[in-house]
Amino acid sequence: MSSETFASLESENIYSCFNSDAGLLTLQGSQVELRRRLDALFCSWAEVVGAIEYSFPPVLSVYSLDLADYFSSFPHLATLTTQIDSNNEGMKRFVDSTRNERLTEVDQNYLTPARYVLPSAACYAVYNHLSNKKLQNDLFITVCSPCFRQESIYKAGERQWTFHMREIVCIGRQETVRNFLNTYRQLITEILDRAKLPFQLREATDPFFDKRDPALILQKLEPLKYEFLYRDRLAITSLNFHRKFFGDRFNIQDCTGEPAYTGCVAFGLERWLSACIREYGQNWENLPAVLQKKEPEVRSQESGE
Repeated sequence: MSSETFASLESENIYSCFNSDAGLLTLQGSQVELRRRLDALFCSWAEVVGAIEYSFPPVLSVYSLDLADYFSSFPHLATLTTQIDSNNEGMKRFVDSTRNERLTEVDQNYLTPARYVLPSAACYAVYNHLSNKKLQNDLFITVCSPCFRQESIYKAGERQWTFHMREIVCIGRQETVRNFLNTYRQLITEILDRAKLPFQLREATDPFFDKRDPALILQKLEPLKYEFLYRDRLAITSLNFHRKFFGDRFNIQDCTGEPAYTGCVAFGLERWLSACIREYGQNWENLPAVLQKKEPEVRSQESGE
């Protein structure tokens, strides 16, 4: 696609159902099918390391995410859940006071304290699931979850309040995690090159550490995050090396009894969808063959809890 053609597409809204105030996107027809097939493709890439697929609840406790410093690192992204307070006749008071109203919001005085969060990334549920466990082997898990991020500005297919993320996660010894990330860095680079999808691989940062934490210095010295940027501006995939951060916080031990290292590969499904639609159109059949077929399984490491 020429830069002129891309610019003309960029100025168009390829999604007809988007609430830009709330960041809520509705997909339909071929868009739903294309996203489903892209996720199936990423699942096939997870087979390279023999990843086990999990399905977790869409919420995590405030306690669990606080272990990961979520509220000091990402407070602006947090979406908290609550419910109408049923104690002390709270439900009756709410019903009586709103009986003749058309509600657009619920006053916080009627709500319980927030104890659960809709996470902004899929991998948090993995570390929560493995908390206080010792792994028998290095472990590979894949999961797809709805994710939620409060943003100041929303854009359909690129920056939304709710979206879907497929992740492949490695938990275990440092060498295994590093090899895992290198494997996917090479695999994704090769596939995008063969698909002729315009991209750049760039270093990025995530505030996993408080700015006063000396660990942040290490993060700046050693690249811990890389992003595949579609047309040098839209991150469609990221490679993340967390060192022992989650192993320490969730008390996950590797097979030697040491705090486990972790790393993940994250695919933003709606962002991939947008990139593919802009490059190839909305029909799955128009995608390059390399994005339609499964890559051969190259499993060389054992996986188990």
